[in-house]
Amino acid sequence: MFMTNRSVKPGQFISDEQRWKMNEKKKQILEAAMQLFARKGFHSTSIQEIANESGISKGAVYLHFQSKDDVLYSIFSYYYEILKKKLSDAKLDSFTPEERLEKLLYVQAQEIVQHKEFIIMQFREQAISMNKEIDELILKIRMESIQTLASSIQDLYGERVTPILPDCVLLLDGMFSSYIKLIVLQNADFDLEELPRFILKRLNDMVNGMFESNAEPFLTMKQASVIFEKSSQTEGCQKQSPSSILTNMASTIKTMRVKENKRKELLETVHFLMKEVNEPNPRRFIFKGMLHQFEGFTELNSYKTALVNSLNLDQ
Repeated sequence: MFMTNRSVKPGQFISDEQRWKMNEKKKQILEAAMQLFARKGFHSTSIQEIANESGISKGAVYLHFQSKDDVLYSIFSYYYEILKKKLSDAKLDSFTPEERLEKLLYVQAQEIVQHKEFIIMQFREQAISMNKEIDELILKIRMESIQTLASSIQDLYGERVTPILPDCVLLLDGMFSSYIKLIVLQNADFDLEELPRFILKRLNDMVNGMFESNAEPFLTMKQASVIFEKSSQTEGCQKQSPSSILTNMASTIKTMRVKENKRKELLETVHFLMKEVNEPNPRRFIFKGMLHQFEGFTELNSYKTALVNSLNLDQ
């Protein structure tokens, strides 16, 4: 899996195929480091301690990882890919929108319980800036999670929820995160199948309450754009594959306040480009022409720039 001194390049996630090829010694180092980071904190842990915990020499650690930062980056990338694989295996597209969101929360809760040390490590270090590469990776993971929730809520409630969608995302994320903290930090013994059902019932209560009272959104669209687009403005976004950029672009379009026929038109353009980018030899002139369809929408500017850079369209 790690073929060079630098285990994972900045902005690059470990693929499923690479992950399954990771040898046991490297897994052993990551597991040991994660437990130490959870107990002592990243900055208080040395490479020597990681080596001792792994039962291998310090030199052997450096054979696989260039630095302690490299180890931490690999931990985040590795466990994020595990979660993505589990969500893929769950075949969420085969469920109704409500079942899909329930399953999404359930799979995440399951993985968190199985990898508590990873979450504890995040809680310990969340107020501390690591380095630029790791901060960007964490931000990317966080923003992709938020965009997935936004897309799921939009699918569940339809166009009517668009004006209050950012508030709904933050309310759902806040509820879920609060219960997860109880599980991880206080060993709360919750029924993981019942928890998503309970949370979605409460979300439904809140959404319907806002519908009935014609509540104005608390989070303005300008404020929401910062939350939903910040990940695409980082250097990490420029290193995403064109498919990932287009997927994130579609998620943002679903949260934009535009007429439904315009939203449909934008999404159809994105889906057409997705098909084109998966061709053996994507035609650059098609991208150059169709990117003009997104002009006039400031929320999509960063994605256009990322696509131009990713596909070298400015050459």
